[in-house]
Amino acid sequence: MLQLKFIVQVFFLIIIVLLSSNSFGQDDKQAQINNILKEVVPSESAPGITIGVVKDGQLLYQSYRGNMNLEYQIPFNESTVFGLASVTKQFTAACIAILERQGKLSTQDDVRKYIPELEFYGDTIRVQHLLNHTSGIRNHNVLLDLAGFDYEHQGYTNESIQQLMFRQKGVNNRPGDKMLYSNTNYVLLALIVERVSGMKIHEFAQNQLFMPLGMQNSFYKSDLRDVIENRAYSYYQQDNAFKQKKSLTLCVGAGGMVSTIPDLAKWMQIFLQPEQEFSYIAQFITELNKLNNGQEMKHARGMFVSPYKGYTTYNHSGRDIGMRSQFICLPELNLGIIVFANSASIDAVGVSYNILDLWLPNNSEEKAATSKYQHKKKVLESFTGYYQELNSDLRMQILFQEDSLRALSSFGRMPVPLVASAENQFHRVDNASVNYVFVEDDTEADLLVDFGGAIFYFERIELNPEPNQNLTQYVGEYYSEELDVKYTITVSEEGLQLDYPNNYGLQLKEGQQDVFGANRRTKYAFQRNNENEIISFKVSAEGTVKDILFKKISN
Repeated sequence: MLQLKFIVQVFFLIIIVLLSSNSFGQDDKQAQINNILKEVVPSESAPGITIGVVKDGQLLYQSYRGNMNLEYQIPFNESTVFGLASVTKQFTAACIAILERQGKLSTQDDVRKYIPELEFYGDTIRVQHLLNHTSGIRNHNVLLDLAGFDYEHQGYTNESIQQLMFRQKGVNNRPGDKMLYSNTNYVLLALIVERVSGMKIHEFAQNQLFMPLGMQNSFYKSDLRDVIENRAYSYYQQDNAFKQKKSLTLCVGAGGMVSTIPDLAKWMQIFLQPEQEFSYIAQFITELNKLNNGQEMKHARGMFVSPYKGYTTYNHSGRDIGMRSQFICLPELNLGIIVFANSASIDAVGVSYNILDLWLPNNSEEKAATSKYQHKKKVLESFTGYYQELNSDLRMQILFQEDSLRALSSFGRMPVPLVASAENQFHRVDNASVNYVFVEDDTEADLLVDFGGAIFYFERIELNPEPNQNLTQYVGEYYSEELDVKYTITVSEEGLQLDYPNNYGLQLKEGQQDVFGANRRTKYAFQRNNENEIISFKVSAEGTVKDILFKKISN
């Protein structure tokens, strides 16, 4: 009897120790999370951050620091409502998944079946191409910038973006050839949802998605005048003071959704719990299609599928003036992180990985970083030279210094050393998720730079040895029918100058012959007639807008 009593006492002692150890472990992680938040938000009176950690089917941690409203010094709380920006895309993709499951559309359908107003560009653009950003359709944000849109005093809507797109005469690439991230894809998907369902997208999502999932504080915005309780406001710094972002824009599909940490924790379960009723949506969103050349993509449908320290992650970030968001989960660990910050100076993506690391084994390594490859010096030297982003003036110089390859972008200060990971493939020494691939058999690109699944394409170029000569030949007024805007080019003391609405005094410098840039990821390629006279130029920008024609209308 005494022996049994002793065994029972030992058993309960073990239980107490285990529970205490687990409690101490949780307390330790909470302290580490708090330290991370204090580092990124030193002052509690400033804009701040809110995070959620989802583990094994529950919202394990929810922490926050700083203010969601500076005017009244209101701190973040458990139910703060915030904008998602591009994290919205996975929910728009989910609406398409629901409609396909209902038999009302197919991802293989021609987009023009639902949007006949869209120009036919010579190849069929399918719904799938919109979902995975391979449609080639120009990014409306870049088009608005090129048209001189005044964001402070003007706003745009889905309808105005649709009309802009219906005027476009070209695309960036043949559908399925390459992934070029374009918000317009998801504005058009929102239109498809509305035309197929017969409901506005905010109504469809509310009825078919948010209500069934119990996401009571999640919705697409439908009226800028609506009062949103417990809303976080976005802030940016100017002249050492915080300014509040004001917007007249209401455009949904690519963005335009709001939610909370508890609601997004519920949503994350469809990716982490395979038995979930809505797990088919997760399979739809994370399905990886292939490009026309057979290469598997890293962008799925509103979500990136990326490796991190040996694990597969589903992730997407969002950014807008004065805010940053991040959604990332690791199904193998049944773990997910949600981050929102109402200041552009806070790196929400970096915070998510710092928190993620707290759950990873100490010996976990990124597979890409462990593989090594030795190139011969002659091969490394063959990669050196100048490269320029396709449809942009962003340049990348590849150098061979101190027995290693280095990359220096036109926005960079110091060359970044590259580490070989495979034949003709490298990654940054300080960030193994940024990969450089030199290609030999591509008819267009010579270098691909992969930022966690978002691909940037570069071509090798030869710079004009005597740039910026005879500048008066470029002077004149030019007009674009697609953008309905006039550009004026003159010569100033500094050189060639470009003026257009809300953009004045831009100094253009020549790179390749007859190709100019202002170091704003925009290039201006002038064209000549048979008499060698300048008659027009084509504008390409940010890699996602190609060949907008401007015809010369006067000297």
